[in-house]
Amino acid sequence: MKTSFFAVLAALACATLHGAGTPFELTGQIMMIADTSPRRLHVMTPDIPCGHSIWDLTEPKVMCSSGDIIKVKGFQDKPTGAVLREVPYPVADYATNITVLSSAELPETVHATVQDIERLEKLGRFVHADGIVVSVVRDATNATWNWLILQTDTGAVRAAATEHDYPYAELRKLLDAEVRIKGIIHEFNAWRRFLGRHIILYGKNGITVTKAAGDPFAESGHGARTSHRKLVSGTVVGLSSRRIYIRDAANALISVSPSDLKDMPAAGESVTVAGFAKNGPLGIQLTEAAVRRDDKPRSALEHAEDVDVERLLAACRDNDIVDASLYGKPVRIQGRVANSTEDIVLSGRIMLECNRKNVLVDIAHLPNVHDALETGSLLEVCGICIPQFDADVTNMVFPEFKGLVVVPRATDDVRVLRTPPWWTPARLAAVIVALVLMLVAILVWNRMLTVLSERRGRALCDEQMASAISELKVEERTRLAVELHDSISQVLTGIALQIDAAIGSGMDESSKAGRFLATARSMLASCRHELRCCIWDLRARTFEENDLPEAIQRTLAPHIGDIPLRIRFNIPRSMLSESLAHDMLRIIRELAVNSVRHGKATQIKVFGECRGNIVRFCVKDNGCGFDQSASPGPAQGHFGLSGIRERVSRRNGELSVESRVGEGTSVTASLMIGEEEGDGQ
Repeated sequence: MKTSFFAVLAALACATLHGAGTPFELTGQIMMIADTSPRRLHVMTPDIPCGHSIWDLTEPKVMCSSGDIIKVKGFQDKPTGAVLREVPYPVADYATNITVLSSAELPETVHATVQDIERLEKLGRFVHADGIVVSVVRDATNATWNWLILQTDTGAVRAAATEHDYPYAELRKLLDAEVRIKGIIHEFNAWRRFLGRHIILYGKNGITVTKAAGDPFAESGHGARTSHRKLVSGTVVGLSSRRIYIRDAANALISVSPSDLKDMPAAGESVTVAGFAKNGPLGIQLTEAAVRRDDKPRSALEHAEDVDVERLLAACRDNDIVDASLYGKPVRIQGRVANSTEDIVLSGRIMLECNRKNVLVDIAHLPNVHDALETGSLLEVCGICIPQFDADVTNMVFPEFKGLVVVPRATDDVRVLRTPPWWTPARLAAVIVALVLMLVAILVWNRMLTVLSERRGRALCDEQMASAISELKVEERTRLAVELHDSISQVLTGIALQIDAAIGSGMDESSKAGRFLATARSMLASCRHELRCCIWDLRARTFEENDLPEAIQRTLAPHIGDIPLRIRFNIPRSMLSESLAHDMLRIIRELAVNSVRHGKATQIKVFGECRGNIVRFCVKDNGCGFDQSASPGPAQGHFGLSGIRERVSRRNGELSVESRVGEGTSVTASLMIGEEEGDGQ
C-alpha cells in the first residue's frame, strides 16, 4: 500500500513538474493488466504494432479486464529518475481518464522461439511458447511478481506473472508440466536491462496446461522428452542446508537441490530423486528435485580419511587449488574455530582455521551442534569434501575456485577435542581494558578528592578569616568606643558644665548672649546623645546578628524601654552587606528614639520587605505626631531627621515622612542593595 501511494504521488509530481507533458488520446484493446504500483495497462492499437504501455493514474480505478476496448486520455512525458523511479521507459504514457467502450476476443498470438524473443523488432509482440516448466521463483526485488523458466525446444524462456493473477503456490504446482504461455515480449528495466528479454503473461489466460505434471517418479510419465525430470537412485552420503549429495550405482556423486527442504533424508539412507538435470563445474546437478525414500536398510557411513589441509588446498602462486581426487570423499580434518558463536548460529557455518588456511564447515542441517562451540575450540570434523566455484563462468576458461566446504554427515561428525583456554587473547584484552578503566577511575577519584579537599580547605580558611575579621572589628570598635568615651565624651561633658555654669551665674536668658548659650546647650546635648549612641553601637555586637528581627530588637531595647514593639521584617540577612545593615539599623533606631522622645509614643511597629534590589522598611508609632512645616532642625540643635535623610541620600534611596499632629508618625525608607557610597559608620 505504501509503495502504491508513493508511486502515484511521484507520478503526479512528474505531471506537475513537466506541465502535464504532451496530451494524447487513443482507442485500443487491453492486452494485459499488470497489478503493479501504479497499475499498468498494455493497449494494442492499429498504428503501433507493439502497442502502448500506459501507467494508470485514474482515481478511482476504472473496472476493466483483458480484451476490453477502451478510450484513453492522458499525457506523455519524460520522467527523471529522481521524480519517478518506478517508470523505466525513456518516454512514458500516463492515463488520467479511461472509458470502457466494449469487449472483444484477444488477438491470436504467434509462436516465438528463444531467438525471436531476443530480436529487437519483436519487442512488444504478442506471442506464445510451448515447453516444460522447470523452475518457479519469486522476484528478488518485487514481491508482486513471480518468475517461471520454460524449457522449450529452442532453449530456456523466462516468463513473468503477477502474484495477483498467478500466486506463487499455484505456479509451483506446474513444475514438470507441459504448458503453453501467452504474453508480450518485454525488456528488463534499469539495472536488469542486460539480462535480456522475457515474456509477460497477460491476464489469467496466460498459461494453458497441455499435459499435467503427473507423478515425478513415473518411469514413462513423459516419454523420451529430455526436458523432463531425470530419475536417479542412490545413497545419501552428505547433505547441507539446501543440497543433498547422493552416490549412484555407477559411484558418481550427484548434487541435488530439493524443491521441499522440510523433510530432508539422513546420511546413509537410500533415495530416489527426480529433478531437472544441468551440468555444473563438478558434474551433473539436479534442481527442483522431488525426493523419495526407498525401502532399503540404511547403509553404514563410509570411513573418513585423515587429510592434511595442505593437501586439500595446495598453494599455487597467489591462488589456492583443490585436489580434485578428494571431491565427494569423506575426509577428517582438525582446526580451531575462528568465528564467533553468534556468527555460527546466523550463518550455519564454522570457519575452521587449519594451518593458517580457512575451511568452511556447513552445519546448518545439524541441530544443536553450535550450542557446544566456542571461538578457539579445537575441533575434529568428518564430512564430505565439496569445493565451491564461482557461478559466473562467462569470461573464463574454467570456473574460479572460491573455497572448500566440508559437509558433516551426522552430529557425531563434529567433535570437540579441546575447549579454548579461559585465558584467551580476547579476555586478556578485556582484563587490560578493565584495569585501565579502573586506573582511570582511581585517578579521577583521586583528583576529585583533591579538588574537594582544596575546596573544603578554602571554605574553612574563609570561615576562619571571617571569624578573625569579625573579632578584629569587635576589638577595634571597643577600642574606638573607649577612646571616644575617655576623650571626646569627657570634653563635651566639660563644655556642657561650663555652659550650665555660665547660664547659672545670673546671666539673663532673654538677652542675646543668653539665647546663644541656650542654643549651644541644646546642640551640645544632641551631640552628646549622638556620641553615646555611636559608643553604644561600637561596643554592641548587633551587626553580627544573622537574624534581622533579633538585631532590631536588641538595637532598640536600650532606647524604648518597656514600650511595646512589633517587628515584621521579611528581609534575609544574607542579602545585605554589613554597611547597608548598619545604615538600616541606625535609621530604625533613630526613628524609634524620636518616636519615644518627641512623639511620646506608647507603641512602635517596624515593617520591612525586599523587592528586587530595593530594601523598603517603615517605622510607625501612635505618638502625638508633628507639623512637618514647623519642625525644628539643625539650627535648633535637632539633627536626627536630617541625619537620616543624609544616610538615605548616600544610598541613592528615598525617604517618605507622613505625620499629623495628634495622629502619630509613619516614616518609610527605600535603600538600593549594592550601593556602597560611604561606609555608614
